[in-house]
Amino acid sequence: MPNNGDTRRLSELTVEDAKRVVVYAAAVVLAVWLFVALVGKVLVALLLGVVAAAYLLPVQEWLERRLRARAGSALITIALIVVPLVALVGYSWYELSGYSNVVRERREEIIEAISAGVERYVPVTRQGARAGLEVAFAEAVTRSAAAVEELRQRAPLILASLAIFFFTVFYVLTQRVRLAAYVKLRVPGEFHSLYEQLSKNIGAALRGALQAVFIDQFLKGVVIFTLNVVFDVPLALVLAIVTFLMGFFPLVGEWLIYIPVSIYLLVFRDAPGAAAIYFTVGVMITISSSLLLRPRLAASGSHRFNFYWMLVALVAGVYTFGIPGIVLGPAILGFVKAVADTLLGDTRYETSLLKEERVQQAEAAEAEREAAGAARAGD
Repeated sequence: MPNNGDTRRLSELTVEDAKRVVVYAAAVVLAVWLFVALVGKVLVALLLGVVAAAYLLPVQEWLERRLRARAGSALITIALIVVPLVALVGYSWYELSGYSNVVRERREEIIEAISAGVERYVPVTRQGARAGLEVAFAEAVTRSAAAVEELRQRAPLILASLAIFFFTVFYVLTQRVRLAAYVKLRVPGEFHSLYEQLSKNIGAALRGALQAVFIDQFLKGVVIFTLNVVFDVPLALVLAIVTFLMGFFPLVGEWLIYIPVSIYLLVFRDAPGAAAIYFTVGVMITISSSLLLRPRLAASGSHRFNFYWMLVALVAGVYTFGIPGIVLGPAILGFVKAVADTLLGDTRYETSLLKEERVQQAEAAEAEREAAGAARAGD
């Protein structure tokens, strides 16, 4: 059989072949670097768009069969996300804006009430508490202005991420057949195993993680809403919605809700028992959801990873990458497992190290029994 470009040995490569290899390698590295530079800041939005499209695909296919319009059914499917989200955010923003105006108008009254409450529970004078609260209010105003300015500076990135997310969902829903054919056509047959493992593991990890996050956030919102209703806390529904949205901030987000509400119950309602219950429940749902419920739900949803590995992916992902780590952590875990499964292949007990170990243990046990029998015979 004559040698071709794929079967020649390395020693048979010519100088021209080596030049081409160097040029193509440099071109690949440059292309990857440029692509990462291009989409790096919106990579999470792109990945979320792909995963969201995979989740919405059954809905879009159901609508397409009835409407006989792929683009129209995709737009309606996307609207199922956009309309409720806009309604929730708009309602929450309206209610919170009105409440913040009330807080500013009754600033002196609020400071006086908090000072009196602090004096009841903490051994400080009302004047000292009032002075501290004046400073705290001024600092809060400064921080609020800084937060608004930071949000304004990040607005282009937020808008770009939203655009990438929704257009990715639309593109995947409408071009899924062509995308699958494009990828499969360009993946050589010898990499079929790696392609399958990547699809299974990364898809399973992302699916499980996002499913866990949304279920976890919903449950926390329900708990906060129930507590608000029980203790007659103002803006009960808005605070539950904010809790749901802040659930993307593991170990941090819910503190912004249950600590201020606990202080409100303690100071303005003079209800230390209710404040203690609210605070305790808030701490419990924060710790248990981030370190127990969310990894367990993610493991159950992925069907390929156990609790421990999903805990590592979620906690380490958020610690390393921030909020994008919710997606990047499980994606990296799926990638590593796909590479490991491809390289190691299917393991068999007959040829595994485990069998050799058990054979050695059986032989050692047999030798011990023979030695014990010989010792008894000697006695």
